[in-house]
Amino acid sequence: MFSKLNRYLYRNYLIGFLVVLIIFSTLIFTGDLIENFRKSATKDVPVNIIFQLSFYNFFSLIFETIPIIIFFSCIFTVIRFVKNSEYTVMQLTGAKEISLLISPILLFFLIGVIFISVINPLTVLLHEKYDELEYQYIKKTDKFASISKNGIWLKQNNIERNVSSILNSKNIEKEGEILNNFMILEYNDMGSFTGRFDGKQAILKDGYWLMYEVIEIPRYSDPVYHIEYKYRTSILFKDISNSLSSPENISLWDLPGFIKLIEKLGYSALDHKLQFYYLLSLPLLICGLVSLAYSITLRIRHNDKIINVLLLSIGATFLFYFVSNLFNAMSLSSQLNPIIAKFLIPGILFASSTLILNLPNIKTK
Repeated sequence: MFSKLNRYLYRNYLIGFLVVLIIFSTLIFTGDLIENFRKSATKDVPVNIIFQLSFYNFFSLIFETIPIIIFFSCIFTVIRFVKNSEYTVMQLTGAKEISLLISPILLFFLIGVIFISVINPLTVLLHEKYDELEYQYIKKTDKFASISKNGIWLKQNNIERNVSSILNSKNIEKEGEILNNFMILEYNDMGSFTGRFDGKQAILKDGYWLMYEVIEIPRYSDPVYHIEYKYRTSILFKDISNSLSSPENISLWDLPGFIKLIEKLGYSALDHKLQFYYLLSLPLLICGLVSLAYSITLRIRHNDKIINVLLLSIGATFLFYFVSNLFNAMSLSSQLNPIIAKFLIPGILFASSTLILNLPNIKTK
């Protein structure tokens, strides 16, 4: 594992990874910066904020593309070995083909583990800042709803009562359309507390909550009981449905607890489960792509045309994303278990690599 040859392979694959990472990073940051300038063209956003948006979003974009970055870094490194005749020398010295594959697999498996355990939490923190700036400067709206371990919290206005209020419930049905055992805290335009409501159930209608078995508790008068009460609201169902934190905004370590929470609150957790199993499968996915890159470049020779290898690699990338998106869509429609959807892809990559390695007539000229 740490022989002189392996150390040489580790070093060169790591250099190739850094070179491709720098190239992709430059393209990704530049493209995202241009996109942020486009989105903020009519918003009067300061230039420094636009650069901050691109910086905070940069690590998330890199994290999304890291499997492909590693795939092309393997292609790049092997091509460099072949063009410098180093691969031929390694094979002449007795190095077996499988030993030349094990080194990059071990290296990039470790890099994958580092990304999901260390880089992922950092990416989440930065992307939260990105979301905050985007809401403030691009979307220019407030978040009306949020979900925490204490249930759902909704910020709303009641024109009839001339108050703003905070609604909280720990028991949710139909993804927030029905709230059980809820509480509403009311505030006037000066921010002073004016009263509260406690009720058994609230159902969101068009422009109001239909509430049952409600106790109205004004600040300066006696409580009033209502069997049924209509409470005007500015909240829309889409505000509630959009209140869930994006799966990309939750780290690997926090996802299991968050999945349990939102399922308890009556929400579907398929998106979050897909993200969780994707993170768990990422090191294996990377190893599968390394194996595929190795099988594609195995038979190239010093004088072969590299363009054919590059075209084949690009085609393999598009096919990889197509299958990944297909499996995601099948999972979201409950046709495929999220675990199978994410862990089947590395298996397909390894099977494809084995198939290519056992087809001796494939040429790259």
